[in-house]
Amino acid sequence: MHPNPSPDAVAHTLGLPDNLLDFPTDTNRAVAQLHYTNRFARTPNVKYIFSHAGGSIPYLAARFAIIDEMGFIAGGGLRGAGADMFRRIYWDTALAASDPVLHMLRDVAGLNQVLYGTDLPYLRRDLAVNSKQRILQTSALNDAERRAMLGGNASRLFTRQFRSLTKGGLEAEKVLKQASRAFQGVSGSFED
Repeated sequence: MHPNPSPDAVAHTLGLPDNLLDFPTDTNRAVAQLHYTNRFARTPNVKYIFSHAGGSIPYLAARFAIIDEMGFIAGGGLRGAGADMFRRIYWDTALAASDPVLHMLRDVAGLNQVLYGTDLPYLRRDLAVNSKQRILQTSALNDAERRAMLGGNASRLFTRQFRSLTKGGLEAEKVLKQASRAFQGVSGSFED
């Protein structure tokens, strides 16, 4: 799921870009609504992916825990705790590939639920390429976590598509490079 600009005309009078405040807030509302209306619980086979590390949802995890503990929103028995939901949904790193965010995602969701994302074509190509470099160079991840985030988690999530790509006996790394080349015409290749 990707956020949208605020429909509130006043928000646009501030002169701030939508991706600074409106997008994270839109994502926060979507995750809270899907959780507290039990939509996540009623759709257990749907694999939800939230862009931009889920807005500020990982930061708000403690607030979800308090709301769950207080129990004043009906349906808690069906939906379960927010902490469990955070570990079932997926998050991407678009505009969020920084050490503090990666640490928070590890603690809140587990890095096996995090996918590499860039936000292309909305983000400048040089910034998108730099986001991959940040993941490759950060001390917040070990080598296995880097590999998982840069393709391993996606191959596990999109198994059928990955299997069809690897049917010809190609190694996973070659498949990921082929996928990168396939997007070259749209957004540019991320290969070094």
